[in-house]
Amino acid sequence: MLSQGRRRRSAPTGTVVLAGATFLVVGAIAFGVTLAAEDARTGARTSTNVESLTDSVLPRPPVQEAVGPLPEPPGAARVDLARPALLKGLRLHPAPAAGLAFDLADGRVLWRRGATRVLSIASLTKLMTGLLAIERFGMRDTVRLTAEPDQIGGTHMGGLRAGRSVRAEVLLQGLMIASGNDAAVALAIAGAGSERAWVRRMNRRAELLGLACTHFVDPHGLDPRNRSCAVDIAALAIRAMAEPRLTRIARRSFARVWPGFGKTITLRSTNRLLRQRYPGAIGLKTGFTNRAGHCLVAVVERGSRRIAIVLLGSEFSAFADARRIAREAARAGVIAPAA
Repeated sequence: MLSQGRRRRSAPTGTVVLAGATFLVVGAIAFGVTLAAEDARTGARTSTNVESLTDSVLPRPPVQEAVGPLPEPPGAARVDLARPALLKGLRLHPAPAAGLAFDLADGRVLWRRGATRVLSIASLTKLMTGLLAIERFGMRDTVRLTAEPDQIGGTHMGGLRAGRSVRAEVLLQGLMIASGNDAAVALAIAGAGSERAWVRRMNRRAELLGLACTHFVDPHGLDPRNRSCAVDIAALAIRAMAEPRLTRIARRSFARVWPGFGKTITLRSTNRLLRQRYPGAIGLKTGFTNRAGHCLVAVVERGSRRIAIVLLGSEFSAFADARRIAREAARAGVIAPAA
């Protein structure tokens, strides 16, 4: 009896609870409808914000796909062939097949000979490989070696065994200091999948830079069909000198590097000006094949002034010719005299 009486007395309370719950549900639905309406009104505004947030975290394209123009370097972007050469009376004996000396600050021509004559350029080809490599690889990136680098002929940095991994920066040093053809092949294959694909990028970049007499067929310069002219090589030298990673490497007379296993190896510069500590010499690249002869891009810095000297097709006197041109430039006040 008591329990039945309690159930009868609790009935009104249950009704109140049920009514309250119904009220809350109806209110929640109404509130939800209101929010949905508000969302519909502001959808266009918020979707733009969401897109701007998600766009910023989308993965960037692979670095190797970026083959657009390089940033403009400081100083001269091109050599000004329209102005007369400053060192008019300078004669070199025996003369190189072509050459050009200029002030890196303003592009003023100091001396020239056949500056637009198209010639084989040997390992000066590696200037373009170096420029593309610093775009493709970070300083800490590693490269997985294949068998091809060790099979290429000519100059080697050495120590590049198939299946090993080596830092790309080590390969850059082998490329620019020891002029290693094996380093050029390793960078090309790692950077583009094959030498042929890498060479396509080299030629595309040459076209974008307006290098009208330049054409590449390999990443290292062994093939005599790698061709250019002194004024185009000057433009490449200007680009290279604007890249700190290349200039730090190119000014070294030697370097000790670890090829990814075993002992360190010593790289010795092919640039005799650096090895003999010619005053102010800070680079940049040498080249030689029987067809191309001796080729050289020398950069001399004294005080705040820098000059670059491009020599193509020298019989044997490229380094002596560079010293002679630098000496005459000092006499003309372009750079300071040697100490």
